[in-house]
Amino acid sequence: MSNYFVDMLSPEEQKVIYYVPTFADFLRKVEKDFPDKPATTDGSITYSFKELVSRVAKRRAVLASKGVKPGDKVGVMARNDLDAMEWFLAVPSFGAILTMLPVQLGAEQITGISMKFGFSALVIADEFKELAANVSCNIISTKEISEEEAAYGDVKKESVACIYFTGGTTGAPKGVILTHGAMMRGALNGTYQPGGIFDHRVMVILPMSHIFGSIMGFLSVLYTGSTVIACTDMRAAVGQIPVLRPTFLVLVPGLVEVILGIAKMKGKGFLGDLKKMIVGAAPVPPRLIKDAADLGIKLFPGYGLTEGANLTSANIDIERKPESMGKIYPEQEVKVVDGELWIKGDNVMLGYAGNPEETARVMEDGWLKTGDLVRFDEEGFLYITGRIKNLIILSNGENVSPEELEDNFYKDPRVKDALVREMQVGGNTVIGVEILPLEPAVAGLSDEEIQAQMEKLTEDINAKLPSYMKVAKVVVRREDFPRTGAMKIDRNKVH
Repeated sequence: MSNYFVDMLSPEEQKVIYYVPTFADFLRKVEKDFPDKPATTDGSITYSFKELVSRVAKRRAVLASKGVKPGDKVGVMARNDLDAMEWFLAVPSFGAILTMLPVQLGAEQITGISMKFGFSALVIADEFKELAANVSCNIISTKEISEEEAAYGDVKKESVACIYFTGGTTGAPKGVILTHGAMMRGALNGTYQPGGIFDHRVMVILPMSHIFGSIMGFLSVLYTGSTVIACTDMRAAVGQIPVLRPTFLVLVPGLVEVILGIAKMKGKGFLGDLKKMIVGAAPVPPRLIKDAADLGIKLFPGYGLTEGANLTSANIDIERKPESMGKIYPEQEVKVVDGELWIKGDNVMLGYAGNPEETARVMEDGWLKTGDLVRFDEEGFLYITGRIKNLIILSNGENVSPEELEDNFYKDPRVKDALVREMQVGGNTVIGVEILPLEPAVAGLSDEEIQAQMEKLTEDINAKLPSYMKVAKVVVRREDFPRTGAMKIDRNKVH
């Protein structure tokens, strides 16, 4: 195992943090190691680990009473409340296959997904129940809990635990099939953090239908005997930070921007007991690391994808290498093929549900083709330089990575977000950039002055680039970019 990660943990922590291969083993472990510690809370109700494990067993009993069998597929649709957390653990530990549904889905989508994936049951919060009127499988309220406990299912490391959506939630989402072993590998990787891992309080802000939220923000927290704080509204949660006083948070860059912006206005006291942020799911501008540090917060960026159980690499050397995604987590093989990162390990998906053609496109002899263009430096630190699907193919045959160009703009403190794409100038296709300025940095300037500054920035960047990569057009945005559910810029909606 890499010392880079092991050395993050104290000798005491290393005795408790070890790999368990299934959800059942995970629940047995946390009950044994942390029986009386607080496991989950919503601010008024708190359950110890022993109580949580018992309540999960009672949820399994509900599944059994409804005729759900091991290997059946079960959907769960709920906000991040105490009930949702228990069902998240109950379904795979019963031996069924869990799919957490995004709460933004409509009735038609829910019906279509339940048919496509062949749900045996849909566990749904009462507020969404009307949306499931045309779903033909068993409908179970998230409030249902038995007085009896059901035993763990006969699950193994290779057993399928979850199917996660990726590639959006429109008409035909791809379902990523992850085993118990993959989920637990991701959860273990999430425990490798500097600065003490026990007895934290973590608001599970990102939706549990998002793998970064459910693994890093939930499973990894429980793995260390820390407390998960329920969070049913991602945006409203920001205002609860000084009240609930989490010690660290798992976030996407867009939310970090919001939290740090409020803290700058209201003072460090707004952040309460917050000491660190784990940030991923989108590129992390180095300026966010500095802004967090100025407020006494350590911000650690990481990299992963749903198909690899989310956690592929992490960076704690943020002062030395703020632009890196860090080093590769243990028990993974990596190689770079034509600039693309390939990974292999027990964290890698089995494939896409019901989609053998797409599975064959991204899998080869157990290797997952990530679609990410990367480089490693001489110390083994990973840098993401772009996405293959976003490459701009020029008329001269050169390939340009928009992300690689965008990194140059993100280094400037006046730039909040930048998007490089093909644009038209005089009937010709050129490389252009859309820039969303950081408001405090350009406050008081006219639109003309901001445009002039961004054009001068682009001119300075172009001076360091080969001729075929130069940016020929600059557009300054007056409003935010369209964004995905993970608050990434939605490139497909920018025209």
